[in-house]
Amino acid sequence: MKIAILTDSTCDWHLEDYAAHGVTMVPLTVAFGEETFTDQYELSSEQFYDKMIASEALPKSSQPSPHAFSRAFERLAAEGYEGAITLHIAPTLSGTMQAAELAAQTSPIPVKAFDSRAASSKLGLLVDKACELRDAGCDLDEMYDKLVAYRDASQIVLATETLENLVKGGRLPEEQAGQASLLNIRMLFTLSNENGLVLPYDKAKGAKGQIKRCVQFAKDYIDEHGPSVIRIAHARNQGAVDSFVEALKETGAEFELTSVDACGCIIATHLGMGAYAIAIAPRDM
Repeated sequence: MKIAILTDSTCDWHLEDYAAHGVTMVPLTVAFGEETFTDQYELSSEQFYDKMIASEALPKSSQPSPHAFSRAFERLAAEGYEGAITLHIAPTLSGTMQAAELAAQTSPIPVKAFDSRAASSKLGLLVDKACELRDAGCDLDEMYDKLVAYRDASQIVLATETLENLVKGGRLPEEQAGQASLLNIRMLFTLSNENGLVLPYDKAKGAKGQIKRCVQFAKDYIDEHGPSVIRIAHARNQGAVDSFVEALKETGAEFELTSVDACGCIIATHLGMGAYAIAIAPRDM
């Protein structure tokens, strides 16, 4: 069975990787006031950062239309695909999956819509796994079931450098953010494996303390699950990523860093510049 894989632009893969791995990416749109851009195609992550820094108000993102997915399913059917799995950002964060499900009802080929219960680097790991399962010859139902197990076994931690966007977005009171800044407190979050909601994970003292806590998160995971794969996305904070990777290596933990990407519009808007997302999953699952 020739199976197509689709995702959306919150996957945070490098743009050229979609075509290289035979993955169709359906983009969200990003708006700054009256200006609207197609995520990644009309506005790269780096361009997005520049605009976000210059903007007083937070940008807004919108899910793809059902018609965008319908066109993709029709094209894939014409190319000889016999089924498709479409993996998306959690419905608690975006309406993207609902648009895909609506389009799937009239698709000329069978479509399984998959809720990653995540975004960014964790969604990226799931698309990696989907490609691996496709290449191994899995059928659509088998691929879906294996992805559910892989999703439920994987985890993600999100680290902030600034609290500015959390305040702008109404997710953190300004007074609380001011106190945290005075005390040099850095916040960490995760995405719930149950519904994909952003949840508090931990706090740390300063940038070094935050990296140390991320290393402990990864080391504890590897101790429990064995050799693991890690995918990282960041919003112009390569220094923190490098420090994390080197510190984790020093623990002797067995892991493979599959990719380091630029955080896209969803995580960067929620958590601000300097944020980074570390997703981890079992290597041999």
